[in-house]
Amino acid sequence: MRPISWAAVQTTDRPATDAVDSALMLISTLEPTIHAWAYLDHERARREAAEAAGRGGSLLGLVAGVKDIFDTADQPSEYGSPIYAGHRPLADASAVALLREEGAVCIGKTVTSEFAFAHPGPTTNPHRTTHTPGGSSMGSAAAVAAGMVDFAIGTQTAGSIIRPASFCGVYGFKPTFGSVSIAGAKIFAPSLDTVGWFARGPFLLDQVRVALTGQPEAAMMGAAPTIGLLRTEQWNECADDSMRAVVATADIAQALGANVLNLDMPGPMAGLADKQPTLMAYEAARSLAWEHRAKRDELSTELREMLDRGRRADAAEINGVRAQKSAALTSCAELFARCSVILTPAVIGEAPHGLGQTGDPRFARLWSLLGLPAVSIPAATGSTGMPVGVQLVAAAGDDAHLLAVAAWVTGGKPVPVSGAHSPQGVLA
Repeated sequence: MRPISWAAVQTTDRPATDAVDSALMLISTLEPTIHAWAYLDHERARREAAEAAGRGGSLLGLVAGVKDIFDTADQPSEYGSPIYAGHRPLADASAVALLREEGAVCIGKTVTSEFAFAHPGPTTNPHRTTHTPGGSSMGSAAAVAAGMVDFAIGTQTAGSIIRPASFCGVYGFKPTFGSVSIAGAKIFAPSLDTVGWFARGPFLLDQVRVALTGQPEAAMMGAAPTIGLLRTEQWNECADDSMRAVVATADIAQALGANVLNLDMPGPMAGLADKQPTLMAYEAARSLAWEHRAKRDELSTELREMLDRGRRADAAEINGVRAQKSAALTSCAELFARCSVILTPAVIGEAPHGLGQTGDPRFARLWSLLGLPAVSIPAATGSTGMPVGVQLVAAAGDDAHLLAVAAWVTGGKPVPVSGAHSPQGVLA
């Protein structure tokens, strides 16, 4: 087994003010191309850095981006919608407050799709600026991939952490549903919305988890894990790039000493991923009832149509989805009795061309619906040179173990970042 020292956590002894100055310098260079930021005030960020230096904390010296779905008392929170242009909340969201308490500087607000749904913002993929970075946490993933910040927080309702992490070639973590407070974020679907975050290495993912949950840090792997390879019923919808990434990751894990099992899809889970949009629409139509009624003309066509579907949803159908979810969670327990983590696709393949859509979240929908912790790890380079990630999933509450396995499988390697421009993107 490859030795991994969990003590090799990404720490920094940079003064917070120096870290922010370096970040702002890189942002000034790259932002005209990447468009990752919804709001950025250089002087405000420098003041926050000076204040953080006086407080200390486990994240001191680290710079964070905040998806513009979270409230911030000192910066606008517009939720990706013209309805909330210039909106100034009175308080920070819980996640933002906790990160600041631990010394992280929340340097600015990153671009989000409209209300964290489908209608994209202007952000480009740093690896190839003609391609989407994924959504809805597009600005957060792109800012981390480009090295603008050390980490960035986002949210996932369907695939808004896993998909952009894969497309942008970074690590993305969605914890167990409810383990991180969603208070102060604009709610879309309350049984699905989950705070998540991006980083260029797995150790920083765990540092942020500790800061946001108060739980102990992950322990170093003492023995090779048992990994279940679950292709799911959607396996044949994968592009070859994604299939190869999953199989190659399984081969690497096995070569390192892991016991890799082929798992069959349990019956109660069949078809459940395709039902996640129905429950999401039903809940969103109620969460955004005021916007839907009073500001309908200011919503995108995609969102209006989805909210209309949600209002028409049949109660019996919704109750059926919830009942199947309960049965599927029972069958998940049977899966995790055989393995400690599941290996499965993260995305169909490379990031699609164009900025008018954010890609398909189908391989994250099931795990979001079930509320299980999931992490996207950079696994391969696709056939055209773009990143392709794979997804690891664990049982509810096994977040620390999941991140330890992610570090073990990848050797804990950070994703390299370069500011050098290329004809297609900004990353060498």
